[in-house]
Amino acid sequence: MKGLRIALIAGAPAVRHARQLMLRGEGFDVRAYGSAAPLLADPLALASSCIVAEVAMPEIAGVALVQAMRGQGLQGAAILLAGVVSPALAALATEQDFTVMVPTELADGLLLAGIRTAIAEHSR
Repeated sequence: MKGLRIALIAGAPAVRHARQLMLRGEGFDVRAYGSAAPLLADPLALASSCIVAEVAMPEIAGVALVQAMRGQGLQGAAILLAGVVSPALAALATEQDFTVMVPTELADGLLLAGIRTAIAEHSR
């Protein structure tokens, strides 16, 4: 999976930078964004194998972001980070084909495994 593009949206600069470095160290081509607006405006983001964003963001909710990206032609997987995965959110994730992970339980290795799994499953 080396060389695959990941679009990473994280508002906290320290979190964004740390995750970007970790993913680059694993061979991914990472484009990091501080908010959804630059991601939506970047045509290169549509070529991402996976986007990783939060469910709750100030500009646009993560689910709406995934829908907007897919409406623009994104073919890749999507991972949304949520503080709590409610039954409704889990059902929506299944219905709209994205993965939900809880960031407080998300060590680098788990995020990396989640990205690899989401890409592999979405590629089928």
